[in-house]
Order: sequence, then C-alpha cells, then structure tokens
Amino acid sequence: MQIILAYGLSSVKKHMPPIRAFANGDLLHALPPHFTTVLGQVATLAQAHHVAVWLVGGVVRDLLLAQPIKRDLDMAIEGDTVALAHALATATAGRVTAQHAPFGTATVELPTAAGTLTLDLARTRTETYPHPAALPIVQPASITNDLARRDFTVNAMALPVRLSATNSPTLAATSLLDPFDGRADLQAGVLRVLHTQSFRDDPTRMLRGLRLAVRLQMPFEPATRALLDTALSNNLLEQTTPHRIRTEVCLALDEPDPVAVLHAAENLGILPHIFPALHWHPNLATWQQRLPPSADALLKMGILTYTLSERDRATLIERYRLPNDAARLLRDVGTLHNRLPALHQTSLSNSELDALLHPFGRAALLVVRTVEQPLVDERITHYLNHLRDIVPLLNGHDLQALGVPRGPLLGTLLQGLRAARLDGQVATHADEEAWIRAALDEGTRGSKEA
Repeated sequence: MQIILAYGLSSVKKHMPPIRAFANGDLLHALPPHFTTVLGQVATLAQAHHVAVWLVGGVVRDLLLAQPIKRDLDMAIEGDTVALAHALATATAGRVTAQHAPFGTATVELPTAAGTLTLDLARTRTETYPHPAALPIVQPASITNDLARRDFTVNAMALPVRLSATNSPTLAATSLLDPFDGRADLQAGVLRVLHTQSFRDDPTRMLRGLRLAVRLQMPFEPATRALLDTALSNNLLEQTTPHRIRTEVCLALDEPDPVAVLHAAENLGILPHIFPALHWHPNLATWQQRLPPSADALLKMGILTYTLSERDRATLIERYRLPNDAARLLRDVGTLHNRLPALHQTSLSNSELDALLHPFGRAALLVVRTVEQPLVDERITHYLNHLRDIVPLLNGHDLQALGVPRGPLLGTLLQGLRAARLDGQVATHADEEAWIRAALDEGTRGSKEA
C-alpha cells in the first residue's frame, strides 16, 4: 500500500488479485445461498410483473474479484420499481424503507437466514447535467444506457437476474453485460472513467474513485488521472454542495483504512479542495492502529482531525454543518487538548481527575486517550473504567428528606457528595448521610459567622 501511495495511486499496480475465473453463468451462483434465495424471489416477481432485473455496480465487481459481498445489493429495474419493491416486501415479510416514485428508486429490507438483507432498487435511466456539479435530470432508459451514466468501468457491469424457465425457482445462467470493458480494467488493476466529462458532471466521483483506489489498490489509469487533475484545477469540488462532500467523507471514514484514504487524498491533491487545513500526519497510522477494532466513524474522524486548531475545527463544523455528535467531538477534543498540562500533573485525586474529564463525551476521551500516550492514556482509562459511572447512594429526594431545600444548594451538595465518594471519604449510606449533615452544619455556621 505504501508504494502505491507514494506515487499518488498513479503507478501501475503489480499485485492486484486475479479476477474470478468462473464462467459468466456461474457468477450469480457464487453468491452465498441466502443471497441466491432472495434473488430467486426477485426473479419470480419480476417475471410476474413483466420487468427485467439486473445486479449492478459494486456487487458485480466484487463477485469478479472474489471479494466479500456486503449485506446490500444494488439492482437495476426496467419497469415499475416501486411496485416491484412492495410486491417483494409482501412476499418475503420484508419492508419498504424508502421510495421515490419520481426517481424510480426504492429500498427493501428482507429477512434471511443470515440476517437482514437490503436491496436498493433503481429504475434504469439516463442522466443529464445542466451545469458542472449540478444534480442530474433523469429519464427512463435501457440497461445499456443506464450503465453508461456510471462512474468507472469497473462499476459499469451488470448480471441479469431471471429464472431458468417459466415457473422454475432456479436462477438462469447469465452472461455478464460489460459494454465498457470493466472486466478488462479489473484484470489490469486500473480505474477508468467512462467519458471525459465524468468528473465535470459529478465531482463527487473523484472522492468515490479515491475510496475505490485505496480499498482495491487500483490506481487511476493515466487519462483518468489527467482528467482528475483538470477537474481539481477547475475547482469543481468547490462547486459541489457541502452536503454531498460530507456524505462522501463519511463513506471514507467507513473504509477499512481511512488513514490510507487521507494519505492518498493528499498525494493526489484532493485534500486541499475538501478542507485546506487538513493534512497528512506521520503518526496517523499509529493512532489508527491503537483504536479498538469496534471503533466507529466518529472515533476515526477524531483521529484524522486531531492536529487541527480550534479555529479550524470551528470552520469545519460550520462549513459542513456537522451533526451534533461530530460537532461535539471536535469541540471536546480541542478543549481537552488544552487541558493536557493539567492531566500531566504529578498527583491527581480521583475527584480532581473527574473535574477535568467529566464535562466531555466518551468519544472525545477515547480519541485523546488513543493519541496521548502513556500517562494521559492511563488516567483517562482509569477515569472511564472506574470513576465516570460512580454516583452517590443518596439522590435528590433523599437530600430533601435530610432537610436540603430545592434549588442550587441541592445540586452543589450532590456534586460534592460524588467527589467525596470518588476520593473514598464515604462508602456507605450512613457515611453519605453524615457527610450531608456535616455540610449543612458547616453551611449554617458559616451563615451565622457572616
């Protein structure tokens, strides 16, 4: 991977795994059994509704590469997509989770023996773009024209899904529909756009290509790389809505190696067009390796943006209108970074550590713990595992029964009681009652002396 990245993903790839050697007719049957069962149901309903159905896009590419198939399938439909989706949901006890009749799209979730399977159905169509980076104008079209609107040749292949004979539950052997030689490009290990206006029509294809290039270790072929450079020099990403860019960035965070995606984005000159203050950092790979295997996209974002200044964090939040959890993470990490000197103090009581860390979300604490080794890691780990969830045995009602009036004093005493418990000053119910009475007595003496 590092060799490819060093050349900005433009060098000829030497170690691309060979494409699956199956005959075309065997490809559908290379799917796991629960997939083929569902496809048999789709084919049966398609036949009844007099519509044609194809598997398209990434699933076909991944079948050829013998890559694992995710729990969702993209399907192209020549005919009434929404009607087919509802018929499929009814026949399988599934549900239609989204539908857009004007665009001919629908999403169906189906129960299978291996869990829920998602089918994204879209009517075959053509797309025209009134100006660069515009949303397309769509019209129904044939499957061949539908493939022509796609991003890269390796994603512009289709497999017909149909029954072997009338009233037969068996899927027919099918021939790969590959009008743009995507299979040859898979074999060569390169990414190629379908036409010279591809990045102009939809600049987010640069970001999708970036993700594919890293995940599959397939560089852009020279002409496509030249088109990408031209699109970047014309600032086409800047003409794309922040929402669409944000969507692609979120998908990048879900990639197996988002740090490699960031590195490649910088090498290809894409990164400054997404956010100029964001840069590759040599420690990013190490930080990512320290994340737990279950780390979600939020934690990965925290790692990738760790070196940003507070001002840049605020700009990033505003520009891309980040959701609350992401915005809070960025703000919390920035503030926590300012508290690092306090976390490095020689001695900290549990209550002092709690006062430093309690205001921040768990995600931000995990990010800082991951990056700042080893003392900060030790202290944040101790706080998360042993202190954060500790609460007093007494609650607000108990304090009122002891004579504490409602109001600010109630909250102050609960906070102080928690600190006392963190530091081991109280342990039992009786200890806490005694602590409250002592605090009330001290408060009363203080008022009289004043």
